[in-house]
Amino acid sequence: VENESNILQDGSLVDLCGATMLWRTAEGLFHTPTQKHLEALRQEINAARPQCPVGLNTLAFPSMQRSRAFSSLEDKQPWVYLACGHVHGYHNWGHRSEREPNTQRECPMCRVVGPYVPLWLGCEPAFYVDTGAPTHAFVPCGHVCSEKSVKYWAEIPLPHGTHAFHAACPFCATQLSPSQGWSKLIFQGPVD
Repeated sequence: VENESNILQDGSLVDLCGATMLWRTAEGLFHTPTQKHLEALRQEINAARPQCPVGLNTLAFPSMQRSRAFSSLEDKQPWVYLACGHVHGYHNWGHRSEREPNTQRECPMCRVVGPYVPLWLGCEPAFYVDTGAPTHAFVPCGHVCSEKSVKYWAEIPLPHGTHAFHAACPFCATQLSPSQGWSKLIFQGPVD
């Protein structure tokens, strides 16, 4: 093929028998955040003291080490209604299904029904395409990163088996919802 080249460019995806690798150049990584920058963004969000609009308790993203471990959910862990983007603290009401309690819940702010999941700050800098603030979440997993990053990854079809391609969250490889691959987060600030 005359118009093709085997030279990897920044952002090239390499499929190795089912394992997809992302190739980043030094110049490409220069435009992504560092671990320290991601930690600074997390601290900036937490310093703004977002609140649950119903329980009025302050929410906080866990430290990057806890996010990597996915250990246990903390009391201040932010949760989101993915259909509308309203961020809340965890509460145990509004279920639409008894068998799968978080798949269909009604948002108390706007009454939209959809999945209710915990938010996790995406902590792999190479998956970011810019250094923007983490304002959007992938649907259905709840990983948070910048608007440009979620829009980029929602449009990249990754190999799924041998005959299909699907957009997936780069942080956990969960297949994105075909109808809504991402959601803009709506935080409520402190009332005081």
